[in-house]
Formats: sequence, structure tokens, C-alpha cells
Amino acid sequence: MSASAKQFDPTEAPNLNTLWTQLAFDEWARLGLSLAVVCPGSRSAPLAYAISQNPRIESVIAHDERSAGFVALGAARATGRAAVVVTTSGTAVANLLPATIEASKTGTPLLLVTADRPQELHDCGANQSISQSNIFGSFARWSIDVPCADAAIDPSWILSTADEAWRRAHCPSQSAGPVHLNWMFREPLAPRIEAWNRELNTDLSMWSRSRAPWRATVDGGMSWDESMDALVEQICLSVADARRVLLCVGALYSPRMRTLARDLTARLGCPVLADVGSSLRSSACGCDIVAHADLVALSSLAASKLRPELIIRLGGALSSRRIGEFLTDARSRGAREMVIRDGPERMDFSHSASMELSIDPSAFGSSVERVRAKSKAPFQRSFEPDSQYGNAWKAADATVSRILESRLDGPQDALDEPSTARIVAASCPSGATLFVGNSMPIRDADMHAAVRDSTITVAVNRGASGIDGLIATAVGHARVTRALTVAIVGDLSLLHDLGSLALVAASAVPVVVVVVNNDGGGIFHFLPLADHLSVLEPWTTAPHGINFSSAAQMFRLHYEAPMVRGDLMDELREAFGRASQLNRSTLIEVRTNRDENIRFHRTLQEEIRMALDQSSVCVPSLVGAKQ
Repeated sequence: MSASAKQFDPTEAPNLNTLWTQLAFDEWARLGLSLAVVCPGSRSAPLAYAISQNPRIESVIAHDERSAGFVALGAARATGRAAVVVTTSGTAVANLLPATIEASKTGTPLLLVTADRPQELHDCGANQSISQSNIFGSFARWSIDVPCADAAIDPSWILSTADEAWRRAHCPSQSAGPVHLNWMFREPLAPRIEAWNRELNTDLSMWSRSRAPWRATVDGGMSWDESMDALVEQICLSVADARRVLLCVGALYSPRMRTLARDLTARLGCPVLADVGSSLRSSACGCDIVAHADLVALSSLAASKLRPELIIRLGGALSSRRIGEFLTDARSRGAREMVIRDGPERMDFSHSASMELSIDPSAFGSSVERVRAKSKAPFQRSFEPDSQYGNAWKAADATVSRILESRLDGPQDALDEPSTARIVAASCPSGATLFVGNSMPIRDADMHAAVRDSTITVAVNRGASGIDGLIATAVGHARVTRALTVAIVGDLSLLHDLGSLALVAASAVPVVVVVVNNDGGGIFHFLPLADHLSVLEPWTTAPHGINFSSAAQMFRLHYEAPMVRGDLMDELREAFGRASQLNRSTLIEVRTNRDENIRFHRTLQEEIRMALDQSSVCVPSLVGAKQ
């Protein structure tokens, strides 16, 4: 896919189109670009050519633009650096909108480079010509029309514009997000050799011989430890006399934010309600990680004893609606709330936070590698939290864990949706990425997945919580991390992204896809719509009657359909072995029944509620607690 590692000489470009595109992609490679997702097309040929000639940029060919956007999204999430997605003109561009929205909502850097017709072919009935300027509206951090290559424009403009696009995508002191370059091209679109003035107005020879970007960025920020000290100091000033402090960490979307969260939990030492999308359940944080807070909150008695005096929230929204209600009740009884904000979007949908700390994640150290090294250093706690409060959360979580172990870990029992999510999360080998899909998989994983001794990265698309592009996002993670990636999704999600199985099959890094097939939208049985059967079936649940064995065969994926929990454990182990030894991806289908699923959830939750209500030892009364 890439040319030999010869340094790019601008004067050797075949024509002006290729000169401009090669300048831009060479500059992005110097800034840290490592992956470009390219969709087929004619108008975008100069962009594809530039990528093919750059040995530092790996590429993925994607047939569907919507999937391509999510592959780039997943890659950017995994590295914290923008990936590029390239499309031709017309409706191809519009297909990038879902991934653009998700990137915008989660502060994920992304470069959207879309080929366009020249100005004279707009508004005149020309084929494949639509209005592409600012097509992504407010979801783009920056949009610019790149004009057709012109000898009258100094090529330094392209380098400067590439630098600015990269900077705005990563947005220091603001929020990272998608940037759109709408690039117009006239013929020749192919790398045909043409006469052009190779005596450039600006001498690029020094730039060409070096590997430094055209515009250098100086890191004048504090060190990682200094930044953390300042953040913790601000929190401690706000804590004042509060002893029952509860840290709630939602989904985290970059390596830097996950490192920040791990370090912050170690310094504060208070109980941490860790959403499954935070990745904190699979790392040693030096504090009490509560994995099953959603199920603990089933007991009103336990919840009343566990009310905090101060709530600190970090990351995206929590998956658990029940925890949201628990926090709302605590606030109504006098608890204060602080939001740690890392972007421009307000993260306070209850409109109740009385304190807000704004942070710039890019100021925490100069590189992810340095950040990870720093994160291994021990930290001193800046205040002493109420140990009785922490022990109460630990005891309640342990009560839930014992019931989940007894009800969900039996290898000979039939598979159900809670045990499937729990087994998949527990089975991922250390260093792997677990991508958890929306609707029921994320909720089952959040409720039932346990804390792990070994570390994995958990990835989610919870910015807009759509079911589109989930498989493609997992492929993006796999491609840049080079680590085994396991994706658990629902059947409607897989149907919505079925074409991305082609990306799974072609992935240089194997992906294991677990699809929970309950023949429709099982989540709606847990919502008020369940009381209105005439609307629920089939208008909302959308049953389809499909199994995915033929899809696995079509895309040349190994396929298994386990029926009992032990078989799923075995199939996952074999799939991981197949991935490492044969470099082959696997599709595992777990068939469940929606009616049985909701009955099992309710039975399990009632058992947990009763155990918590009856266990005064597990949830002791707290001194000074406001009942």
C-alpha cells in the first residue's frame, strides 16, 4: 500500500494536483498521522495517490463511506491522534455525518478530506455535484474549502493550512473534534506527468530534507505531575469539610483521559463508581472501584446509607439510569456536585452541578508515552476520605458480586444476556481492546462485568449512543493498536453495520465479534413502551428472524453459536488462539429470547435487592449520614 521510504521531493511531483496533496499528507505524517481510511472514487484520486506514496501513513480501503468514518473514529480514539478519512464528491460526503457527530460529541480528533468538483461545475446540473461546503455544520470544529491547485498560490499555503487543520482537530485549550477540508480538483485527476513551474516561490528544500513540520508548536505547558497537583489542589479546595466524597467516572475517549482518571482516583482515594466505558475496572487504581453500583442502587436501604456529601463527575454520561436517579436523590438531600469538564459541551443534563472545573487534557504532559510512564509513579493522597463510607461501598459491591458469581458463572447453565456480557468482559486477554456496543450490551456489561486484575481498554461510542458504525469503530481500534479487539454488539447493530464485516475480514489485526441476537430491540422491553404492546411489536422492536451464520460464511469469518456459558468461554479462547496463530477473525452468535431476558433480569435484580436489604453487615450505618 505504501511506496518505498524515499523522502518526498516537491519538485518531482507529477503535476500541481499531486504536489498539493503530497505536501498536505507529508505534513500530516510529520505531525503524527499514521492511518488514512480511503474510499474509492475518481475525483479523490489525487488524495489517494498522495497516501499511496507516503511510507509513514498506513491505509485502509473501505467500500462504504459511513463505515470508513467510523474506522477513522476508532483509530483516533485509540491513539488520541487524528486519523484521516478520504471520500469522493457527492453523497459520499454525506455518509460521514454519523461518525462526525460521534467525534464531535466525544472530542475525538478527525480529519475529513472530501474531494469536490471545481466551482464551475456547481449549480449547473453537473453530475455528482452537491453543495459540500460546511455540510457538517456545527459538528465540525473547522471547515475550509481548499481551492483547485493553482500556480498563483504559493505551496506554503497548503503546508500552513494542513498545520492549522491538525491544530484545530486537536484543539489545545478547547475541545478536539472533526475538521473538514473540502478539496476541489480539476483534471488531471490521475498522476499524469504535466509541465508545471518547478521553481517554487518558496524554497521547500530544507523542509523536504527534514522530518520536522512546517510550523512548529512549542509545548509551554506544565509537566504531568504539576498539572495533576494543580487539579487535585482545586478539587481539595472545593471538598472543604466533605468526608463522604464519591467520584463518578463515565466513558473516557482518549488514552490521555484514561491516564488522567487513573491518576486522579489514586490521589483522591475515595470510592469510584466506574462506568464500564471508563476502562477503570481493568486497571490498578489504588482505590475502591465499585463495579456494580447500578445493582447496589436497587436497594433503597443501601442507597440511603450510601448517599454522598460531595459528588465529583468526570468523563461522559454514565450508562446507568439508576445511578443517575441515585445521584439526583442525593442532590435533593443536600449533596453538592462538581463536574470536571474537558471540552466545550456542558456535561450536566440534570442542571444541578454547583461547581465546575475546566481542564485542558492536552496540557497534561507532552505525549501519551510520557504520560503512561508518569502514571506508574506512586501518589500521595491529598485528603483523608471517610474510610467507613468507602468500606460501605466495598461491602455492598461485594454482596452483589457474590450473587452474580453464583447466578452467572455456572459453566453448564444456558447462556443469557447478563452472563454473555460478563463472560466476554472477563475473557479478554490482557492488553486487548473490548468494544461494547450500545443498547443492551453496554447496559449488561455495565451492570454485570466484574473488576479485572489484568488491564484491557474498553471502548464505546456513547457520544450520540447510536447503533451505526459499531463494527467499523472496533476495526479502527484494532488497526492502530495492533491488539486483539473484541466487539460485543446487538443484532440490530450488526444488521445496521453488516457491510463492515468486510472490514473485519480484511483487517490486518483480527477482530472477534460477539453478536447477541434476540431478534430485535430487546432494550425496549425495559422501557415504558413495554406497557403498550400494539406499539412495541413490531413497530419498535423490529424483529427480523435472521441468524448470522450465512453472513459469516459470506465474509469468510469463522463462525460459532454456543448455547451454554462454558461453551462461550471455550469458543472465546479458541477465537483468541485463532487470531494469534492464524490471523483469522471470528463471529460468535449468542441467541436469546427477549421475554426470557427481561424475566431473568428481574429475577436476578430482586434477589440482589433482597440480599442488600437484609445485609446490615454489608452496608453498615454511617456516622452522620443524612437519612
